[in-house]
Amino acid sequence: MFAPLLAFATVLLATTAHARTLDLTKPEDVIRAEIRLDCSPDPAKPRLRWMTGQIMSRRQGEPDQHIFDVQALNTSACQIYDDPKRGPGYRSVTREIMFYIDPVTGKVLETWKNPWTGETVDVVHMFNDPVNMPEPKYAYDKAGKPLPPWPGKIVGGMAHLQRANNYFRESPMGGDYQDYVGGKYSVLELRSILIPAADWLDTDKPSPVRGVAVWSRISAWLPWMKMGGREGYTALTSTWFAVGDISEVSEPLRSEVLSKYPVFATAPPLDDPRPSVSSWDGVKKALNEKRARAK
Repeated sequence: MFAPLLAFATVLLATTAHARTLDLTKPEDVIRAEIRLDCSPDPAKPRLRWMTGQIMSRRQGEPDQHIFDVQALNTSACQIYDDPKRGPGYRSVTREIMFYIDPVTGKVLETWKNPWTGETVDVVHMFNDPVNMPEPKYAYDKAGKPLPPWPGKIVGGMAHLQRANNYFRESPMGGDYQDYVGGKYSVLELRSILIPAADWLDTDKPSPVRGVAVWSRISAWLPWMKMGGREGYTALTSTWFAVGDISEVSEPLRSEVLSKYPVFATAPPLDDPRPSVSSWDGVKKALNEKRARAK
């Protein structure tokens, strides 16, 4: 379906045969820089990112509560292209797994007692398989328009980029009247990325390049918390670290992945055609399966 790995070799040779510093004002080099940061050509040896963080509750008239710790693993690989008209490009394929952890015991939660309702509910961890780019990204779009210069800054030898993404769309767990009664999937994600600029932009240096990202997410109550229409929301704050292999991932995440979910230590196939899923899709699937078992 997609170009063979020969395309990867073509781009790799173009960026490494004559080692130089990438120019982030040029669309071709913007793509090459993204490839150096994000891409592994082998799904069995993916680009690994490990996350650790916490989730707080926010409700009017009461103190914030530290309700969960979280740990996650993101594994990605890239198909890389070299188009005669659109220039270098890539498409990434990704898996994400995240566990909700008891902040007191440090253990992965199977059930959770909701302090607002008193009910004990089953915890539904996040298994996003896949999170794929729908189509390749190139230096030039289909109309020939070039990518803009890289929007970040380089300060003190560190490349820094801030991103804010708001998702407001039909919720997979809502009905046909979300425009009338609410219930849309609404999430705000804030990310600040830090990369050693010399390692990133010098094509003679190895890639993927290691960096750190601070990531926050503000969203409605997690569906499996069974909060109904109660006022309030969750705030997640975390740090992502690029790691060389899964041995650098801390417990309990490492053991959970290796013993129970080893596929999440790999990336999807480079030609994976599946659409991306969200954590809300996963909760809906888990609840439907639970209801089916109860019949």
